Amino acid sequence: MQEPFAAVVIGVGNELLNGRIANTNAQWLCGEIYSLGGNVRESLAGSATWIVTTGGLGPTYDDMTLAGVAAALGTRLAEDGRAKEMIQRKLEEYLAVRRADSLEYTPERAKMATIPEGSNPLSNSVGTAPGVLAEVNGKFVACLPGVPSEMKAIFQEHLAPRMAAGRLETVTVETEVKGLPEASLAPILASLAKEYPDVYVKSHPRGFEGVSRVLVQLTGRGKAGLGDVESARRKLAAALDGLKADYGMTTKHDTQ
Repeated sequence: MQEPFAAVVIGVGNELLNGRIANTNAQWLCGEIYSLGGNVRESLAGSATWIVTTGGLGPTYDDMTLAGVAAALGTRLAEDGRAKEMIQRKLEEYLAVRRADSLEYTPERAKMATIPEGSNPLSNSVGTAPGVLAEVNGKFVACLPGVPSEMKAIFQEHLAPRMAAGRLETVTVETEVKGLPEASLAPILASLAKEYPDVYVKSHPRGFEGVSRVLVQLTGRGKAGLGDVESARRKLAAALDGLKADYGMTTKHDTQ
């Protein structure tokens, strides 16, 4: 059975830790990585194929992500000619549309081209600072900007094609149940989870609008999960019919 690859997502920035900015990058990345066949871990425990950081690649003194990555990899920072060329081309584009007033390659701009030795810069089609990708013994460390539009562009252009090699087809059946509290559904869901270990069974209370509403998700991934999710769907429907519950089902193909 093909297994999902493991990934760790690390958000960098005091603005995340002090609550001034919501970490929407992490939410988006987790969804994309899952759709590409990965599972995001909560920590570095275990064996992760990918570590993805966001933030801290800019020109200011407190943008220190790459220094930390270099220290973790046991290497040093050095100006990369490819990254420098990417930044200079971007400055030319900015100057043409008056987003920049100079092509001067300042120390602050040079800082964005200074990356861990042995790593590769990733072109940024939306902003200035390149992303960075390092490979160590078949594992990958990817550093992306914190600006969401830049982070998404670099991920989709450079990282998603690499991650897609481990893609698992994923199907999720969503069932909204009305009029039954989550506690009443719990025994049914526990039975499904036990009978179908390759199907992830999850319930999400949706609150009350006159009656209780609960969203039940059955997710199958890979050959075994896809083979069982339809059987689990039928069994859930039969159980709900037996309870005379009001429900509706939809099916989502998360990957093709």
